[in-house]
Amino acid sequence: MQKVERRLKSDEKKRLKNNKIIMNTPLKILLTIHFSLLAVFGFAQNFSVQAKIDSVAMWLGDQCNVTFEIYQNADIKVTAPIFSDTLISGIEIVEKPKIDTIANQDGSLKITQTYLVTSFDSALYYIPPFPFASGQDTIFSDNLSLKVVSPEVQMDTTQNVPILADIKGLEKAPINWQLIKKILLWSIPVWLLLALIIWLIIKFVIKKPIIIQEKPIIKRPAHEIAFEKLEEIRKEKIWQQGRAKEYYTQLTDVLREYLENRFDVPTFEKTSSEIIDSLQFIKKEYSEQLNSLRRIFTTSDLVKFAKFIPDINENNAVLNNSEDFVSETILKELEQNEKVKEE
Repeated sequence: MQKVERRLKSDEKKRLKNNKIIMNTPLKILLTIHFSLLAVFGFAQNFSVQAKIDSVAMWLGDQCNVTFEIYQNADIKVTAPIFSDTLISGIEIVEKPKIDTIANQDGSLKITQTYLVTSFDSALYYIPPFPFASGQDTIFSDNLSLKVVSPEVQMDTTQNVPILADIKGLEKAPINWQLIKKILLWSIPVWLLLALIIWLIIKFVIKKPIIIQEKPIIKRPAHEIAFEKLEEIRKEKIWQQGRAKEYYTQLTDVLREYLENRFDVPTFEKTSSEIIDSLQFIKKEYSEQLNSLRRIFTTSDLVKFAKFIPDINENNAVLNNSEDFVSETILKELEQNEKVKEE
């Protein structure tokens, strides 16, 4: 009897234990699903990545776009993969990626990276998932595929050689008759106005020749210009202000200009000694004057380049000698004309 009771108690315990296992199994499944969803949504709240391609097939040498769309919170930074010249072996990147950022109403961001790619090898390409990282989290993009197809090659049966042709035939642009009509309508008034202008020009301008009388250019004698500038230098007396170098520079510039106009000798690009050498052809007629000019240039060079400081008498003497040089080398024809005027 006791053995029977023990057996019944043992069976009862096993039944209760099995019921607990049956009741606990659905609960464990629900808890597992719950925590899995929490993990998934936890990642989704941070960022997610989608990969897209314009077309799964294209002709050899054609182009298509591969796009990565990143959905992320605004307060995190997502590091995208960096490609150099190729997306994968066989698929080349034509240009740098175009990046576009859109802010959503909930504060999240949508960042789009678009790569323009091409391929010159016909094959079925598998584009693997690429990693996108943010902190310690890494998400891989979707895998893609692209089939690159070579154009069909037609054979010339007569010569047994391939016929080269474009992938796509040339299309003729349609004629825009409406645009041509508008251009003609707008051009008619323009042509009429142009014809009227031409007629007016022929009638009132061309038939009456325009006579333009040029005013004769009166060239002042070289000695007049020289005397005028030397007189200005005498009135200014800048050498009395300690500006001796500027004083002698003005004097020699006046003489250089006079020599060019009087004897037609270039002087401003020459040194003092070179100027004297170029005036040797007047030595026979103006020997004393040439020696006086040499002394003026020598004194001037000493002041300008050797820091020589002349006294008051020498400053006045150089100015007087300059005026004498000009007055003694005036053209003889001008001298005769001036004498006639005086008589």
